[in-house]
Amino acid sequence: MQNKFSIGIIFKLLNLLIFTIISLGLLVRSKDIGPVGEFFIICISGTVFLLPWVVFTKAKYLKTKNYLGYMFRALLSIAGMVTWIEALKNLGSNEATLISYLIPLFTLALASFLKEEKINKIVFLAIILCIVIIFFTLRLEALKFNFWGVLIALCSAVSWALYEVICKKQSYSEHYLSQAFYTFLFASLVMFPYVMKNEVLSKLIEHKEIAFLGILRVINVICLFLAYKFAPINILAPFAYLRLVFMAIGSFLLFQVVPSFSMMVASVLITIISIYIFRIQKLGKIRIEKTM
Repeated sequence: MQNKFSIGIIFKLLNLLIFTIISLGLLVRSKDIGPVGEFFIICISGTVFLLPWVVFTKAKYLKTKNYLGYMFRALLSIAGMVTWIEALKNLGSNEATLISYLIPLFTLALASFLKEEKINKIVFLAIILCIVIIFFTLRLEALKFNFWGVLIALCSAVSWALYEVICKKQSYSEHYLSQAFYTFLFASLVMFPYVMKNEVLSKLIEHKEIAFLGILRVINVICLFLAYKFAPINILAPFAYLRLVFMAIGSFLLFQVVPSFSMMVASVLITIISIYIFRIQKLGKIRIEKTM
């Protein structure tokens, strides 16, 4: 069991590292096609990248009755990535990453709402406390508080949390490559009317570097699915707090930007609060198992 959890943790760390590379790659790209156009290029290139696997296996793993679930997952991935790109450009990489620290707590809360996890009520108090810490820190960091940037970053965090809960729910019943293929395919189809209207396809060659990020996104999604196949949410979620470490290193190498002292303090406080919450969750589950 411990070995399986270790494998899940390794895949989660790879997922975080690759997502950081994708985020920084999108930050250095031009803004002329917008976040929806950028994500469409990522999804369509990811779909094409997976086509050889579909042909080689004669599509035998693509049989599913859960097309609606994949459509919902695709919509969440669009919402999560588009708002994340906007948050990066409006707030900056380190500031947006600080808000993303709420994703593990949001994941627990949403898992409880969807009857996937039983959680202690203190989780909701912890979420409010962490949001207050984030708002206070960002007000210290900026001369003018960017409310729009914070709002879309929060929307991104909620979208990714719900996306992860659904991924965990389907990780046992579907092949991980078929999950990736359907997610990219449906996301591409949903965004297709927008890209046709805004002539994004004509700019595809100009933004071929983003297509490479699509391949990385495929690997990123596969790592996430495999992580949840080998380990439960409450084990994996605390490792999401390494996101700021990865982002800080990448931001320094690319932009010579380092997180401020107040931001580091805020990230440590949120990490401590979250680890405490996950500890309560773990102890609560042990007590329930002992009484059964």
